[in-house]
Amino acid sequence: MIFGSLGEDINVISPAEFYATNWGVRDMNNLEHEYRKGRFTLAMTSSNAPSHDAGHILYHNPDAAVTIAVYGHIFNIAELARQLGSLFDENYQTSVGMAVFHGYEKEGAAFFRKCNGNFVIVIRDERKNRLWIVRDHLGIESLYFYRKNQLLYFSSNLHQLAASPLIDAGLNSVAVLRYLLFNYNPYFDSMYEDIQKLRPGYMLRIEDGKMIIDPYWYISFKDPFKKTNKEYKEELIDLFNDSIRLRLDDKRFRTGVYLSGGMDSSTITGLMRPMIEGPVHSFSFRCRGKTFDESYYARFMSESYNTTHHEVPYEAEDVHRIAQVAAAADEPFSDIGIEVASYLLAEKASGVVDYVLTGDGGDELFAGHPVYQADTMAEKFERIPKGIRTPFTNLLQKLPDTEAKKSLLVKAKRFSYSAGFSSDLFSNRWRIYYTDAELKHLLTPDWYHKLNKKDALQDIKNLYHEADGSDFLSKTIYGDYYTVMGFYLRRMELTRKFGLEGRFPLLDYRLVEYTSRIPSNLKLDEKGQTKAIFHKVMAGVLPDEIVFRTDKLGHSVPFKNWLRHKPIVQNVIREHLTPEAISKRGIFENEFVQTLFKRHISKADNNSHRLWALLTFELWCREHLDNRKVEKVVEAELA
Repeated sequence: MIFGSLGEDINVISPAEFYATNWGVRDMNNLEHEYRKGRFTLAMTSSNAPSHDAGHILYHNPDAAVTIAVYGHIFNIAELARQLGSLFDENYQTSVGMAVFHGYEKEGAAFFRKCNGNFVIVIRDERKNRLWIVRDHLGIESLYFYRKNQLLYFSSNLHQLAASPLIDAGLNSVAVLRYLLFNYNPYFDSMYEDIQKLRPGYMLRIEDGKMIIDPYWYISFKDPFKKTNKEYKEELIDLFNDSIRLRLDDKRFRTGVYLSGGMDSSTITGLMRPMIEGPVHSFSFRCRGKTFDESYYARFMSESYNTTHHEVPYEAEDVHRIAQVAAAADEPFSDIGIEVASYLLAEKASGVVDYVLTGDGGDELFAGHPVYQADTMAEKFERIPKGIRTPFTNLLQKLPDTEAKKSLLVKAKRFSYSAGFSSDLFSNRWRIYYTDAELKHLLTPDWYHKLNKKDALQDIKNLYHEADGSDFLSKTIYGDYYTVMGFYLRRMELTRKFGLEGRFPLLDYRLVEYTSRIPSNLKLDEKGQTKAIFHKVMAGVLPDEIVFRTDKLGHSVPFKNWLRHKPIVQNVIREHLTPEAISKRGIFENEFVQTLFKRHISKADNNSHRLWALLTFELWCREHLDNRKVEKVVEAELA
């Protein structure tokens, strides 16, 4: 964790105030790096992941009166140092600090565009009375801040920030609404009122007593390439290899990979294997079931590339682990059991490897999300007169649910529900779980009245309209990098609880810049094939069984079926979403929650996402909101 606080005139509160009772690092001796000068204090603590912590530095240049902190990794820092003419030797701390200092001095904000990795960089320049805070291009590392009464507090850990007795941050009602709609909060506020997230690719600057937040990097979809398939293949393979190479550190740390058997994780596994002389451990989870079990392909890839494979069973009995997930998460996020799978994988990998490479990001690079196909279908569907469409979609909604994950009926019901939402939500129209009428039944009158005044969707719409692409798909992918991408990255944060670090080669900013210029019709072709260009690029590189498979389900957990047939799963819902608990929270109407449960059990609807999200939210509130209130009451009594 990196944290600090300051006044907007750069007069920082005193260390005694900063380390107020029961806030921040409870054991001040646990500080990994710390710098104090006068009223300025900046500190970092260990993330408990040795490979991640190896990238942390705190550097002070007394001659220039500049202090620099790097939390996370700049994987290409040695290359940047050579370009800048900066000395880079075995003294890693000093070398990184000098390289960042020279980049800052010579190039200013333009330097950060070339920093490749996951990082938060803090620069305090006493000469210019300036403070800069920079978050990596795609938001792999988190950075939260709270600004009030001419003071700014910041931290990479949301709960440590909210726990300060100097910060009075209640529950953010707009973020709660977004969470209910999407099963996570896809924007740059947080679940705590007045605590914000620094946007990926942005920097927060305080200069001359003023705070400015602006971008140093932008994903442009203008000027599409006109390349041959051969050129795409050669250039993308080179980029893949280099992005993987940068993130390997097998000489010091043990390397692993999350391997599902899909194109993204298989590409990482296949290309990284020749780069590592020693063992590579691969990890995948397995849920048994005809339309859910994809473990064969992960085993096939492991055997093809000689990895030591670890298959983690995920059974209905494991769903109670959601309480541990909620406790570990900065914000509540509900991924219908995949977050529990991520937790189980990290637990298994703990002690076996120090870091894992993942395939996260491939769906945005090459248009792999099924919702992109839904957008194409919607464009044709909406040409049908509304008088015909509406009765048809209403009829589909009345059909019962099935046990399968992706049957035609399941897709039709979901499509008919989501088609009623505005297309200017782009891909997120397919991810909404409540209509306004349903929200009115779900929420208590006070909460519905409070939320009804705020358009929680407008901020999401605005993100997509920032895009400079000329077609719908390019605008969609742009917005997804700042919404859905954060969802997957927050899930991966769970790995650090187990001393494990996740690394993301497909989120190399160079890959993002390159693929953003690939024409949309090469990503999603005229036949509706997602990742079309990706399959062509990897043909002959990966086994045909992976490149040409047509039964990819995505990460699959049969939670909806477990909830119908497994008493142990039903009891998890009943135990926590009791009438008493719902009434005490004061946000939801118990009768509607119980109706969701009954209609799911009867197969009238698939309410698994809604119920799982309500459960996750309740557990998160108990762990973080309720406990935080108790701690502050105790502090007040002690005072």
